[in-house]
Amino acid sequence: MMKLTLAALGLILIAAGGVLSQPQGRIAGGEDAVVGQLPYQGALSIGGSYNCGAVLITQRYALTALSCVCSEGKDKPWPATLFMVSVGSVDLYSGGQRIRVEEITINPNYNTLKTGIALLRLEQDVTFNEAVAAIPLSQDTPPLGAQVEVSGWGRTTESEVDMHRTLQIGEAEVMATRECALGKTETEPVADDQVLCLGHGRRHGICTGDIGGPAVYNGELVGLGAQMLGECGGMLPERFVSIAANYDWIQEQIQ
Repeated sequence: MMKLTLAALGLILIAAGGVLSQPQGRIAGGEDAVVGQLPYQGALSIGGSYNCGAVLITQRYALTALSCVCSEGKDKPWPATLFMVSVGSVDLYSGGQRIRVEEITINPNYNTLKTGIALLRLEQDVTFNEAVAAIPLSQDTPPLGAQVEVSGWGRTTESEVDMHRTLQIGEAEVMATRECALGKTETEPVADDQVLCLGHGRRHGICTGDIGGPAVYNGELVGLGAQMLGECGGMLPERFVSIAANYDWIQEQIQ
């Protein structure tokens, strides 16, 4: 298999008109997960460097955020062979199964690039066991006030340079979509019916390294981490990609 140094990868991405963003995220205020607790949770790496979360939905397919597979401001994914999905371990750097991505399909019906969704077809089936399993997709948006489970390997402290080694799990609350209509870099409200708006207390929530990771309610996938509206661990909510809004498209692709 082709191996790339980070320097070589950087040259490829710059030539393609994009840059490889460094992971800056965290499940702030979370707790360590144990093996088998989140069997659908995956980690997405590019050129051997982890940058996002992913979610296993069948033995052959996983989901992540569009922004995890494209240069910023673009909707054309980088070559699929650069990506690998790791599942079956709470340790980011050891254990579990690591499978290269064979094909990346973007849902063209996104409202904004930051809340787009990407389907990853793996080169081979993952092996289901006590630590690895797919998660069902929700056709419905959870009710306001519902407590939703979020998880990822993003940073947990400001002193961490890389993504956190141990998978973290936390909680967030479903808020009205209008609460996620205005971000720190936006001057006009953004109404997006593909957004699941999740809020949290101070020193909790997700950040860049957790983008593409799961939001789960009643055992079903309801969202993927997509965009922060404020600073990590601040009081502002975060935008998640709504699985209900993308459900029909996902089913069409995997059947």
